[in-house]
Amino acid sequence: MPDLEPIKKIILFGAGRSATYLIDYLLKHSVEENWKIILADTNVNAAKIKLNNHPNGEAVPCDIHDTEIRGQLIKSANFVISMLPAYLHMLVAKDCILYGVDMATASYLSDELMALEDEIKEKGLVFASELGLDPGLDHMSAMKIFDEIKRNNGTITSFESYTGGLVAPESDDNPWHYKISWNPRNVVLAGQCTSQFLQHGEVKYIPYNRLFKEAKNIDVNGHGQYSMYVNRDSIKYIELYGLEGIETMIRGTFRGNNYCEAWSVLVDLGLTDNTTKLSLSGNFQYLTLIHGFLKGSGNDFKSRIELTIGRIISQATFDQIEWLGLFGGNLCTLENPTPAEFLEYVIVNKWVLSPTDRDLIVMEHKIKYTIEEKEYCLSSTLYREGTDETHTAMSELVGLPLAIYTRHRMKGKFQKPGCILPLTEDIYRPILDELEEMGIKFIETINE
Repeated sequence: MPDLEPIKKIILFGAGRSATYLIDYLLKHSVEENWKIILADTNVNAAKIKLNNHPNGEAVPCDIHDTEIRGQLIKSANFVISMLPAYLHMLVAKDCILYGVDMATASYLSDELMALEDEIKEKGLVFASELGLDPGLDHMSAMKIFDEIKRNNGTITSFESYTGGLVAPESDDNPWHYKISWNPRNVVLAGQCTSQFLQHGEVKYIPYNRLFKEAKNIDVNGHGQYSMYVNRDSIKYIELYGLEGIETMIRGTFRGNNYCEAWSVLVDLGLTDNTTKLSLSGNFQYLTLIHGFLKGSGNDFKSRIELTIGRIISQATFDQIEWLGLFGGNLCTLENPTPAEFLEYVIVNKWVLSPTDRDLIVMEHKIKYTIEEKEYCLSSTLYREGTDETHTAMSELVGLPLAIYTRHRMKGKFQKPGCILPLTEDIYRPILDELEEMGIKFIETINE
């Protein structure tokens, strides 16, 4: 009898809320593919729950800062997936280079990782990034359309792309119209740089202090209206997407109506600052901190906010802020938090998905192009609700593209070494095709 192929190990660092569907997919295919799925997480009990006693799964406790444990895990692996916070990917990446193991993440490709590309190529390794939802599916679905237009000798003149992790209408029961289905730290720190984009041939900039004030309402094809703020750097995607000469390039994030105005108040108050540790010991009242940030005195908090930020706010906006419990006796247990850490603590306890809540992902591309001097406007929309607080649409749409990529890479596909993104047809096509088989499909409409 021929020898059986040795089992292949996939190490997944980070088994948090966005990893549910990724884990389920890897386990589902583990028998036919002869895989062992190792979940490495600080919360080993939570990891065990996600494995559900699957014979091809194993949960191991792992402090990612423990060099020995991290190194031993990666050394034993055939493939590594990092679902850790983005700033921790480099710890994993350097060990993957050292031990000659391919790696994939759902996070943005960082400058720090790109600086290692020569070493990655020398080892013949493939490091894939931006294989989640945004970034990930946004790239893949857009590139599919761009390539089709170009094959028809079309010229793309405008591209706008917006994505939001929201709450489904039936679970929308708070004045922010928002609940957290992903990393809450990223929610608090969103937008903390000057955003830049191209509009009608002119480069535009929006600094952080104006970003949420200048949010716009966008009508999503067949699904109502959402508030949108511009993402980071849209300009760099002109070259990445091969759209040199385009007149408009805007990438943005959706939030519920009225969210951005209220969030701008929290920004102006300084509650999203993550640089300064506050002199507050654990078990302090929310109100103690808020008093320190507001000018004036007394309990007319709307007037004090207006005095502090130098502008009038609506009663509805104040009601949103008050709903967070900032002006009451709720206790924060953090020791010397930054304002942003405090705010994260607050929203984690308020914007929580209940067990039966459904989250919502909305993504829309708006593309203008010409073919033979005729102008077209194409809208491509993805609207996907989750099932419950564990099986979220966020987890599904972040995890499945990464999972599908992993299966194909483990079969020997995508061999070009270096740091890669899912921008070419050989990568995006099999991922989008399999997602469509699962019912995850973009709906396109074209108007002349």
